This record gives sequence, structure tokens and C-alpha cells, in this order.
Amino acid sequence: MMDRGAEFASRFPVCRAVPLFFLLVVLCMGGCAGFTPFGGNAAPIATGPLPPATKRAAAVIATARSALGRPYAWGGETPTQGFDCSGLVWWAFAKNGVRMPRVSWQQYGAGRFVDKRDIRPGDLVFYRVLTGKSLHVGIVTEKRTFIHSPRSGKHVMESDMNNPFWREHYVGARRILP
Repeated sequence: MMDRGAEFASRFPVCRAVPLFFLLVVLCMGGCAGFTPFGGNAAPIATGPLPPATKRAAAVIATARSALGRPYAWGGETPTQGFDCSGLVWWAFAKNGVRMPRVSWQQYGAGRFVDKRDIRPGDLVFYRVLTGKSLHVGIVTEKRTFIHSPRSGKHVMESDMNNPFWREHYVGARRILP
């Protein structure tokens, strides 16, 4: 009686020369290529001017901008402590009377989904930047940038959403403000 491996090799002779492990790796890579669990892709965020910020969005953006240059601090949520990405978002919205979850993966479930082409100032943008790390989040500005606290050793900054790095790691956007 033939074992399953030998049976497979006899049916597919080309596979005799290719180790099974290598074949499985290639099949997995091909099946996963381009897959993003949140539906993002490397296409530009939008083209043309963004609509003007609403009064409430402008206030949230101004609050977040007041933290520019503050250091990154894991778990930080005040200008004195410094900020992690979700702490900055949570703080800027809270200062403007908007309650929302504190951590990024919960923030990704707040508000409503926004299609990439419909992003506007005050929306949240989310990125998957490191394996095992929670989502990275920032607040969209009227300049097609987002304000965020990137990582240890960095400070709160504005970054271009259409920078190739951010385009590649984009996973979605949410609208918290009506």
C-alpha cells in the first residue's frame, strides 16, 4: 500500500523534485499576497482637496496640534506624560467633549467606517505597522496629513497620508464626529 506522500508524488511527477515544505510555503505566499485583513491597500488616500473641517473637527485637530513635539510615551495620554498613538487620539477628542475607547483596536470599532476616497478632516486613520502590535492610529487634518504619536524615541508629529510607507500599511478609517 502506498503512503499519501508517495501517492501525491506519483500523481504529480513535477512535485518529486520540489520539497513539500517549499511547495507549501509558495502556496501560502501566493494565497496571501495582497491580502489585508482590514481591506486596505497601497492606493493613494484621495486626490484633490479635502472638504473643509467642520467646526468640531477643527477643534479636535487644533487640540491634537497643541501636542506637536510632545514625546511618545507608551500608555501616555496627557501632554505632561507624553502620548502613545491612541492616547493622543483619546485625549484630543475628550478635550472636545467626545467620549471614545482608549486603545486603538477598540477605536477601530468606534464611529462608522469611512471609505478611503471619503476621508475628511477629523476622521481617524489606522495602520498596521508591526506584527503583534495593536493598530496605529492618527487624526486626519485638512492638509491630507494625520497627527499621531509614532513610536518610542519619536514625538507627536504630522505625517503625509500618501507617503509610500503609510499607504502600504493603511488598514482603514473611521468617522467619530457626526
